[in-house]
Amino acid sequence: MSGVVADAGTAAGCQDRPMSRTRLIAVLFTAVASALCFATPAGAAPAAPAAGYGFTEGSGMLDLSPGALNRELDAVSRTTATRLRVLVDWSQVEPTRGTFNWSAPDRVINAARAHGLTVLADIAFTPTWAGGGIGPGKTAPPTRAGDFGAFAATVAQRYQSRVNEYEIWNEPNLAFFFGGVANKPQRFAALLRAAYPAIKRVQPNSTIVSGGLSRSVGVDSPPSFLAAVYAAGGGGSFDAVGMHPYVFPGGLRSNPENAWSDVRRVHDLMAAHGDGGKKIWLTEFGAPTNNPLLGGVSPQQQATQIVDVLAAAARTPYVGPAYVYSIRDLANDPTAQVNRELQFGALLTFDFRPKPGAGLLAR
Repeated sequence: MSGVVADAGTAAGCQDRPMSRTRLIAVLFTAVASALCFATPAGAAPAAPAAGYGFTEGSGMLDLSPGALNRELDAVSRTTATRLRVLVDWSQVEPTRGTFNWSAPDRVINAARAHGLTVLADIAFTPTWAGGGIGPGKTAPPTRAGDFGAFAATVAQRYQSRVNEYEIWNEPNLAFFFGGVANKPQRFAALLRAAYPAIKRVQPNSTIVSGGLSRSVGVDSPPSFLAAVYAAGGGGSFDAVGMHPYVFPGGLRSNPENAWSDVRRVHDLMAAHGDGGKKIWLTEFGAPTNNPLLGGVSPQQQATQIVDVLAAAARTPYVGPAYVYSIRDLANDPTAQVNRELQFGALLTFDFRPKPGAGLLAR
């Protein structure tokens, strides 16, 4: 579900040459000091935003058996996480206009609540009848934004006693997750303008987050895309801005121009539009543990990068809740080493063995 774009920054290569004793001592001192500054002490809970952190797994979670779902959520319960982002897939719930099948999101939302987790419902994706057949299928926005608004209201009506936080779409700044349509910011602003009042009429005190923006460049970069959403009149139709600051493979400190730098730029833009008091929710972040030659990182690096981003979020007063993508790997066969989307699990391998992240995030 992530549709992530890896951090383009790469570490500069080091020249092979002998190192003097003085220089060696200096390098070792710097490394130790850095570790002391950024490492989480053994047995200490990781730093996290004041609003807490959680996990997200996308569409795959909707298809899990009850046993597998509970095993994954049991793993979450062994961490300090308090939240779960759950996809409510419009194309799955209402495949025919007016005919609803809530079984998948019901199962996941009920299980999350049984595990004591606060649910963020991510409403996204278009059934064919609503115009989602163009582009790469259901990720295209509906022909009529009002149809999406009506569905968003129906979601709120069903879950108002179980959910109070909603996200509108997923990564609308990326062509893959917005059907490759032209005028993405304008089409997304229309979805916000339709969904926001529809949900608020049902749940006036709910929190509505604009769909998480992922790393990109040019007009699709998070700051540029959000600026166009404001220009299209979408600014009054969200309570928080969603972002997906993936910083792999290099990590948070490898490049000052990585995805984390977009968080500050987006907040500066929000402040310029009078929204400086609204939070930025990190509705996805993480790293894949596939082959490093293909953009992945080691399991230990994955855990460290997750803890680093949580710590940075904790130090940033305008950042709200953060959600790690994801809980469990989707495969552990050779295919997983060449497809990074299969190995974002932060807590568990595909066969439910714990990964280093499970230890670093443990209660």
